Amino acid sequence: MAYNVQVADGGYLGWKLLERTLDSQKQVFSKSAEIQRSRDYFVENISKVEAAEDLVGNYKLLSVALRAFGLDDDINNKYFIRKVLEADPDDESSLINKLPDKRYEQLNAAFKLWSAPAPEGTTTTVDSKAISDMYVTRSFEKNIGERHQEIEISLNAQRELKTLAEVDLSQKSKWYQIVGSKPLRKVFEGAFGLSSHFANLPIDRQVSELRSRTERLMGSSDIDQFSDSAKLDHLLKYYLIRNQAAQSASMSRYSSALAILSNRG
Repeated sequence: MAYNVQVADGGYLGWKLLERTLDSQKQVFSKSAEIQRSRDYFVENISKVEAAEDLVGNYKLLSVALRAFGLDDDINNKYFIRKVLEADPDDESSLINKLPDKRYEQLNAAFKLWSAPAPEGTTTTVDSKAISDMYVTRSFEKNIGERHQEIEISLNAQRELKTLAEVDLSQKSKWYQIVGSKPLRKVFEGAFGLSSHFANLPIDRQVSELRSRTERLMGSSDIDQFSDSAKLDHLLKYYLIRNQAAQSASMSRYSSALAILSNRG
């Protein structure tokens, strides 16, 4: 039986429980048979991949690769993923430089399959350990997300925002990356109580509004502040508590509707 990560009833209290038990639970989870089999298969066989078609044609390898970068939903989009892998990152007009979600760029960079196939007898160097480690991390988060998506999203943000804070880019570029990332934008939209209609606004307006609200909440709109764990925890606390309040309100409305229907019956 697969190990289910314990986060109580989710929400902010579940998040605090996970903080105290993260290392021990992740260690147990990483030793589960399914995770070990997938990880070992990837490490042993990724060196045989010489072209993008080799990777997308092997379901076991592709599933590990996509999960490592949080792209599980693309497992059946093989043509698209092949084009992502084959796109030349040095060509400004290529697909990889047009996609707002930078996870595809990271996938492209990790496998380096945009060039011609390597000569026979040689292989493209892939950091199989780093990718398989990320597979375990994302699988751990996915296990939680099947029951409490808000904690999976928070774990992703904890990692990705720290990384983004340390990248040498302009603040505007960093904000565009956040808006282009579905998991990250959910954190900011949730923390500020923004409705689903917010995503329909022009991109520049979304960036401007998120920066303004972040400055009011955090005292600064700079993404670099999230290299400070205390600042990041403050943002995630707002997201988790607002998310839980919204879920409670939704359940309350659902219960009221059931009561009305029962009375009518």
